[in-house]
Amino acid sequence: MKINDERAIQFLGAIRKPLLVLHKAILDHERALYEKEFGPVTPAAFLQVLINGTGFRWLTPLSTVIANVDEILDDEKATSADRVAAIEAVAGLFSDDLPGNIFLPRYRQILQASPEILHAHGQVAPLLKSLETGD
Repeated sequence: MKINDERAIQFLGAIRKPLLVLHKAILDHERALYEKEFGPVTPAAFLQVLINGTGFRWLTPLSTVIANVDEILDDEKATSADRVAAIEAVAGLFSDDLPGNIFLPRYRQILQASPEILHAHGQVAPLLKSLETGD
């Protein structure tokens, strides 16, 4: 992936909100499934389940990548290499090439299960594609 710094900043700025929307759609979907099985929970209680429950560990890489994108965008001392690494982390999440990718298998399962997730993915996918094509 050859990407100049200006393009890196532009990409990270563009992908941030779609990733947040995707994250929220996934959480809403997972919470609905959880509540179907265990009954209604408060947002605070569900947050504890997310943090402590092993069934949600697959979401950690997405949360980490979003936090990293935010950090890099806010850090005036971030280097071009930092930005490229952040982009590679985002792209890696959605790539079969990332060894031990715990996010992708579950993500693929639920992608078709929720119109919200599918819509959010539709916002992320073209941005990822633009990395490959260099648009």
